[in-house]
Amino acid sequence: MGKTVSVSTNRLRFLDLFRGAFVLVMLEGHTLRALLDPAVQAGAGYHLHELIHNLPGPGFLFASGVAFSLATLSHWDRYHRWSGKLGRRLIRWLALLLIGYALNLTYFSLERTLAESTVEQLAFLFSMNILQCIAFTAVLLQLLVMLLPSEQWFFRTALLLSIATGLATPFVWAGSQQLPWWLGTSFSNHWSSTFPLFPYAGFQLAGAVWGYLLVQARRSGAEDRFLPRICRFSAWLIFGSLIGAFLPQPEIYSDFWNSGPTFFFLRLGVLGWLLAGFRLLETRHLPHLGAVVLLGRQSLFVYSSHLLLLYGSALNPDRNLPKLLGNPLPLLQASSVLLLLTGMMILLCWAWAHLKEKQGWAAITVQVVLAGYLAYSFVSG
Repeated sequence: MGKTVSVSTNRLRFLDLFRGAFVLVMLEGHTLRALLDPAVQAGAGYHLHELIHNLPGPGFLFASGVAFSLATLSHWDRYHRWSGKLGRRLIRWLALLLIGYALNLTYFSLERTLAESTVEQLAFLFSMNILQCIAFTAVLLQLLVMLLPSEQWFFRTALLLSIATGLATPFVWAGSQQLPWWLGTSFSNHWSSTFPLFPYAGFQLAGAVWGYLLVQARRSGAEDRFLPRICRFSAWLIFGSLIGAFLPQPEIYSDFWNSGPTFFFLRLGVLGWLLAGFRLLETRHLPHLGAVVLLGRQSLFVYSSHLLLLYGSALNPDRNLPKLLGNPLPLLQASSVLLLLTGMMILLCWAWAHLKEKQGWAAITVQVVLAGYLAYSFVSG
C-alpha cells in the first residue's frame, strides 16, 4: 500500500467551491421551475437553461465520489476493516437515507403511510433521489474498500464499474420494466426516480476514480502535472462524446438525454474538467469566494431547506413559497425571489457553521432534539 497522505481541510476547499457553485445553479433552477410563469418556461431561453441543469445532480454525485476517495485513501487501514471511523461513516449515510426518504413522504404519519398510501405514493416514497443515490453508491464504494485487497484494485474496479454503468443503463432501464416497483425504483426512472442508480451511480464511481488519481499525484508530488493532464483528458472526452452524438448508434442507445451513454460520458468530461479548474482557481481567487465555499460545505442543509420552502413536504404541504405567492411570477419577480432566497441561505449557513465551530455541543443538541421530535411526531401522528 502507498504511504498515507493526510487530507487537510484547506486541501478540500476546492471541492467545497465546486459543490457551492452547483448549489447556486441548483437554487436558480429549482426557484425558476417552481415560481416562473409557464409562458416564460416555454421559451427557447428556458430550454437552454434546463440543459445546464442536467449538471448539478451529477456534480454532487461526482464530488461525493472524490470526497470518498480523499477521505478513505488517507486512512485505508481503518476503512479496510471495521473501526470506529467506519461506524461513524455508516451512521452519516443512514442519516442521509432517512432525510431523503422523509422528503418523499406523502403523510408525516407512520399510521397513515401504512394504511392510506396508494401504490403510486409508495413508489414515490421509495424512489431514488439524490440523497438516496449518494448513500447507496457510497455503501457500494465502501464494500469495494473492504473486499478488495489494495487501493490499486479499488481504482481499477471503480473505473470499470463507472464505464459499465454508463454503457449498461439503456439495457437496465429496458429490463427494469419487468421488475416489481419496489425493486425497479432503484434502477431506472420508470417509477418517478429522479436519480436512479443507472446511470447516476456511475458519476459517483467516476468521482472516486478522479479522487484516487489526485491522491496518487499528491503522493508523488506531481499534482501540478496531474491537473493539466486531467483537463486535457476531460476535453478529449467531451469532444469524443459530441462527435459520438452525431454518429449512428444502436436503437437502444437512442434516448440521448436520459439513458444514452453519450450524454453520460459528455457530462463526465465536463465535471472532470470543471473540478480540475476549481482546484486551479482555489489557489488564486478562493479568498473572494468564501460565500460559495460556505454553501458547498453546508450543501445538505441548503438542499433540504430549499426544497421545503419551494416545493413543500409532508410537514408543510400548504406552507411553501408557491402557495404563499399564489400565481406564477414573471422573470424579474422570480429572479428577485431567487436573490432573496440565496441571501437567506448564505446567512443560515453562516449561522449554522458559526454555531458548530463555536459551540459544537449546542449544534449536536439541536440536531438530536430536532431528530427526536420529528421521529416522535412521525411515529405517533
